[in-house]
Amino acid sequence: MMEQISKPLKQVINYSRRHVEDFLVFRRIIDQMYQRRLINHFESLPTLDAEDLNIVDHLHKEGVFVTSLEAFDASLASAFLPQATQLKQSLIQTDKPEHYRQPYVLATPSQVVQYPETFLFGLNERLLKIAENYLGLPVAYHGMYFHRDFTNALPKKSKLWHRDMEDYRSFKVVLYLSDIFDDAHGPIQYIPKKITESVVQKIKYRYGYVNDSLMSKNLSGSTWKSCLGSSGTMIFIDTATLFHRGKVPSATDRFAAFFDYTSRYPKRPYYCKSSLPDNTLKMMAAQVSNDQKNCLLWRQANR
Repeated sequence: MMEQISKPLKQVINYSRRHVEDFLVFRRIIDQMYQRRLINHFESLPTLDAEDLNIVDHLHKEGVFVTSLEAFDASLASAFLPQATQLKQSLIQTDKPEHYRQPYVLATPSQVVQYPETFLFGLNERLLKIAENYLGLPVAYHGMYFHRDFTNALPKKSKLWHRDMEDYRSFKVVLYLSDIFDDAHGPIQYIPKKITESVVQKIKYRYGYVNDSLMSKNLSGSTWKSCLGSSGTMIFIDTATLFHRGKVPSATDRFAAFFDYTSRYPKRPYYCKSSLPDNTLKMMAAQVSNDQKNCLLWRQANR
C-alpha cells in the first residue's frame, strides 16, 4: 500500500520542483551556479590523448560519436563481451510481457550481479576521463541498463522522441549486442544538434515525449539519423541536447547496454536514479579505486 501511495506522491513532488525551476529568477540562479562550477573545475580536467579529444570534440559539435568497442579498446572488449553475451542469453530466456505493455525488459539487479564486468565496464577510467572532459565537471555514474527491446511493441517512453532532463549535458555510452544494420533492427535515432534546437523552439518543447506524428509535422523524416552497426558498435551520445529515441524493432528483438552519466551536480538530481540498489552498489564499489568509487557513490562523495 505504501508503494502505491509513495510513487504518485513522488511524481507530484518532482512535478512541483520542475515547475519551480521554470521561474526565471530560480533558473538564472541555477544556471549561474552551473557556469561557476564549470569555470572552477576547468583546470582540474584530466588530460586526454588526441583520439579521446576527438570524441569529446564530436560530442560538443554533433552530440554523437560512433565507433566500435574493439576499436576503442580491444582489452576492454575481451573483458566485457563474454559476460555481456551470457547476460544477453539470460534475457533471451525471459518471457515477453503479455500484449507488449512494455516495449522492453531490463536485466534485473540479480542478473547483473552474476556478470559484474558488465556493470564495472562503465567505471573504466578512460571512459570516466572522456565523460569528465565532456561534462566539464566531476562524473556521476548512474549505472548500466541492459535492454532487450521487443519487436513491434507499442512505442512508449524512450521509444518516443525526447531529451533527457537530469542535467545540462548528459553522457551516455551505448553498446549494441546484436547487429543493427537498418531501421528494422531498432537503432538509436537522433536529430542533429542544430535541428534539435530549432524544433525545440518551434514546438515550444520543455520536457516529455514527442510522437512521430507531431515530429513529422515540424520536421522532415529525412533529417532523422540512425546509428547503425554490427554487434559491438559503441555510441557516445549526449541525450540532454539531442532529440533521440530507440526505434521499435520490427525484424528481431534488439539487445543493447546503456551506461549513464551526469555531473555530480545535476540540474535535477531528483530524476537521477541508480540502476542497482544501494547494497549492491557498495558491493561493486569494493572492487574499484577511490576515484571510481566516488563516481559510483557520488551522492555520499558530495556530502
